[in-house]
Amino acid sequence: MLSRIKQLLFLTEPDLNSTSVTLLQQSTLRIILTSGLLLVLGIALHSSWQAYQLGAWYIIAITSVFYLVLLLALYFSAQSLALSKLLLLSTVFSAGLCMLLFIDNFELSKLGVIFVYTAPLIALLFFSTRITVVVMLLNVLPYLYLLYGTSPVNLFNISITLPATAEYLHSLLFLFFNLCIPLAVMRVLSTLKRNAATLQQQNKLMNESNQLYQDIFNHHSKATLLLTSDGIILKANAKARNILGITNAEQRNIIELLKASEPGQGAFWLGHETESTLRTSPTTYILLNHICHTQQQHHLVQLDNITPLKQLHQKLSADTQKEDLWRNYDPLTTLPCHSFFLHLVSQYAECPAGSLMMIVRLCHIKAFNHQHSYHEGDELLAAFARQLRSALPENVICARLRGVKFILWCPLSEHSTSFSEEAQRISQLLPKVIELSVGNIQPVYEMGVSISNKSLPVPEHMREQCESALESAEAYINPLSFYQADILEQRNNELRLLAELKKALQLNTPELWLQPKVHPDGRIISFEALLRWQDKDGNYVAPDILVALAEQYGLIVQLSGCVLHKALQIIEQFNQQNIPYPIAINLAGSDLLSNEFYNALIDVATHKPEVLCMLTLELTENSIVSHQQPLFNKLQVLNRLGFELALDDFGIGQASLSILSKLPVNCIKLDKSFLHKVPDDQRQTQLIQSVMQMAKTLKLQLVIEGVETDIQRRFLQRLGAQIMQGYWFSKPMPVSHWLTQLKDTAHRAESSLV
Repeated sequence: MLSRIKQLLFLTEPDLNSTSVTLLQQSTLRIILTSGLLLVLGIALHSSWQAYQLGAWYIIAITSVFYLVLLLALYFSAQSLALSKLLLLSTVFSAGLCMLLFIDNFELSKLGVIFVYTAPLIALLFFSTRITVVVMLLNVLPYLYLLYGTSPVNLFNISITLPATAEYLHSLLFLFFNLCIPLAVMRVLSTLKRNAATLQQQNKLMNESNQLYQDIFNHHSKATLLLTSDGIILKANAKARNILGITNAEQRNIIELLKASEPGQGAFWLGHETESTLRTSPTTYILLNHICHTQQQHHLVQLDNITPLKQLHQKLSADTQKEDLWRNYDPLTTLPCHSFFLHLVSQYAECPAGSLMMIVRLCHIKAFNHQHSYHEGDELLAAFARQLRSALPENVICARLRGVKFILWCPLSEHSTSFSEEAQRISQLLPKVIELSVGNIQPVYEMGVSISNKSLPVPEHMREQCESALESAEAYINPLSFYQADILEQRNNELRLLAELKKALQLNTPELWLQPKVHPDGRIISFEALLRWQDKDGNYVAPDILVALAEQYGLIVQLSGCVLHKALQIIEQFNQQNIPYPIAINLAGSDLLSNEFYNALIDVATHKPEVLCMLTLELTENSIVSHQQPLFNKLQVLNRLGFELALDDFGIGQASLSILSKLPVNCIKLDKSFLHKVPDDQRQTQLIQSVMQMAKTLKLQLVIEGVETDIQRRFLQRLGAQIMQGYWFSKPMPVSHWLTQLKDTAHRAESSLV
């Protein structure tokens, strides 16, 4: 019954949430008419009975006409809303006029005038402002009558006064003013509040979308401008501001900043591969590419600094001497290049006491570039080379090997007593502080050293030994590493494995096996995808070795891209089989700093948003801590895009509670090392309880890894653990195994229901 009344009065949830003005007016009108008809029914029946006893048939007729008009107004509220509104407003005026003309008691006839005072509110609810003003002006006449009138009008010598007329009129006014009108206004206010809440939510979503757009725009891998058709800069990301050499580019015209290389060009920024120069630095060349129009008829334009290419072209066009100079020296650091360095060492005189070669690698430069820019990274390398050259003795030959690696060679003095002391002495000459435009930094080094006892050094052989030694150096544990023969053999094995891995990535042969995350009773919640790959001998290579190899030799982005692609394929297979289990993949942290992989994740969120609820990104604690702020920013964007993020191997890294509170993670995974002595070790048990309480306080899911015995499972269940993972439940298995098992489980469940 209640639901039918709501449908009649348009008070159902869809009606209340509707933004249609017509529907709102229909609902408000029906509330007034229905409540009025029901509430006044008793008055109409009782007054008609009294009129019948007195033989006043005209009173019954007048009452019936009014009631019939209100019924017609209710009927027409669905077919003709305009007619229904007009009937209601006319009824209010007619009722007031009838009381004024046909009630011979002056005090009672005044109540009719008061009843007419509701007409402006009715007009405001259902008509335009102009009609409302007209009705307000008309109400001036009954107002004047109340002020100056002394007797009833009674033009037609007809009286509709009954013994209980006073009670009828007061009840009518009470019901209309106290119930009908308030109920109608409540309906209007309810819709306004709902619309306001909806608008507030939409504004919030728009602000979040705008913030997300700003993040994506600012983190775009290329320097990008958003321009009007007149060349006014509306938005410039950090890389564009860096290329243009300004901190605030908004609202400036691009013509003020750039000059077209070819004179006479109009809107040169709308062209493709258009060359220009910076007005503040005419030797800086900028290449512009118009990308697309936006819906607002603005333009996205991409900038590239091609100054090095121009300089290269100029150098290649110079004479032979300049050409040799360009070939033998690194243009950024002005140090000898690798091949020329080897030539200089081989041409050196005899070294009776032997010689020393050292490769120096600057650490964390990739993180520095992401935190600042590649321009500041180049400035860092140039400043380091300048300070290094001035600090080294004259007999030391130094050069830039490649990237962030520099190579040194020096003959040993006949008075040298220790090779290691000589290496330590040279390492102490490396710059302790480097002054840059972004501030001073304290560089961190890793060094590989090779010693030659021969009077005539073999530079190629020594360099290879240095490379081998450098692989064993660790910046904070063992920064200075000396060559050992077994290290070279290990490195050769790594290179063999690296070649196989490159080929495997080209053929897309690495696989993902799945290990379930479960409730304590074994019910599956989700899966973790673990990398599996066999070398040419058919042996499975441990995932941590693969990841370390990929990170070391620059393949981590390809490897992570392969993992992401295969995870999306598994999710698609699961969806086809109606298997509703999310998949988690492991990332290294450094791959997120790659624009290529980061943009691949953004593409997934943009073109396949339906898979976001089925995909979790797991990052190890150490990988997050080692990259800090540059990675934090990208994790924030991925979280706003809808990715689920988890912190893996929690407890064995260096993440502080302050860092954990800032991370946008939804889940933490307690490392399996905490379970080795549980439940026998009381301290480990207390640590697990503390982590469980911390996760509850931070409202994070907690997955306990490494559950290998039923005793551990039952003990953790008593502690309150909700999600577990480990060999007790299942080892990682191929996807085909889980597809078969989960389909069989579903079929058995259906059979039991039948």
